[in-house]
Formats: sequence, structure tokens, C-alpha cells
Amino acid sequence: MEKEPATDLINFKCVYDNAPCGLLTYKMQGPIMYANQTLLKWLGVSEEEIITKKMPDILDKAGVLYYELFVQPILKMHQEVKEISLRIETPKGAFSCLFNGVAGEGQIVNAVIYKIEDRQKYEKELFLKRSKAEEDNKLKSKALQEVIFDHSHLVRAPLANILGLITLLERTIQNGKEVTVIIAMLQQSASKLDNQITSIVNKANLTS
Repeated sequence: MEKEPATDLINFKCVYDNAPCGLLTYKMQGPIMYANQTLLKWLGVSEEEIITKKMPDILDKAGVLYYELFVQPILKMHQEVKEISLRIETPKGAFSCLFNGVAGEGQIVNAVIYKIEDRQKYEKELFLKRSKAEEDNKLKSKALQEVIFDHSHLVRAPLANILGLITLLERTIQNGKEVTVIIAMLQQSASKLDNQITSIVNKANLTS
């Protein structure tokens, strides 16, 4: 026989107050009834102060308008909203949050508020790191392209001399099988070298 959970050992008040998110209960058209300690700390207010406020009172000006025109009507019609982006005002400044709410009997709303300020900082850091990595790759590709371009000119200089000598040999020497073979080999080697250089330069252009 399975043992029943030892619920008597769980301090639900402690769990509620110290949840890693803001929890609050309020009347749709009335004041906030309850708020956990996490949310009170974020807001910088006491339990006595919070129950004198309404939900719009803790939002910034844009948030008040958005809540009254969009969020509240949805709560009335569908009794639920999820992941609504709002900004909450505090004495130390505003912070961004995601608001989830469920409306029950008597138009009482139970809501969860997730602070996303840290996540935004993390996402910004990731974006900056990714941008820096992309910029570094561009600089490396550009440097590689410049090196290959410079080296290709260094190689093409003697290559041009080889091709020039071949042309000269062809013009001055009309007979001799061995000379013909040598010229053919030089032409083949020079052509391969030129193709390899062109291929390297093209690859460098593709990576830039």
C-alpha cells in the first residue's frame, strides 16, 4: 500500500512566499488581495501597502493602457491569459516581466509574474558574443583572402616568366623532339600551377 505524501511536513506558506516568481491574487475591478514575498521584494512594498493597490497601479504607463485595453478584456472573456509582456514599476525603476493569469469565481484573478530582466541580459550577451564571433570570422576571411592574393601574385610572377620562356623556345627552336617534349611538360606544369592558384583564390573569395 502506497504511503500518502507527508503534506504535514510541507510549509505551503513558505513555498508560496519564496517561490522564484511573483504570485498575487486580486479582484478584477478591485484591489490586490495577496502577494508573495518574492513579488513584494521586487516591488519594494510591504504586505500592508500592496493591498491598497490595484493591478494597474504596479504597471508603467504603457502597461496600464495595454492591461486595461487588452489583458483585462481577455481575462473576462476567456478567463485566462498567458505570457503577456508587461513592465512593472518599482521605486528603483521598472523591470520587464511575463504575466500569466487565471480568472475564477467572483472575478478573482490568480496570477504568476516571471521576471525576465536576467534573461534579457543573457540574450543580449549571447547576441554580442555571436556578433563578435561573426565579425572575427569576417576579419579572418579577409586576412586569408589578402594573404592568398599576395602569394598568388608572388607565384604568378615566376609563372609568367616560365610561360614567356616557353613562347620564346617555341619561336626560336623549330626542330628537336626532346625540346618539344620539354616544352610540352613546361606547358602542362605551368597550366596546372595556374589552375591551382585560381582555385585557391576562388575559395578565398567564397569564404569572405
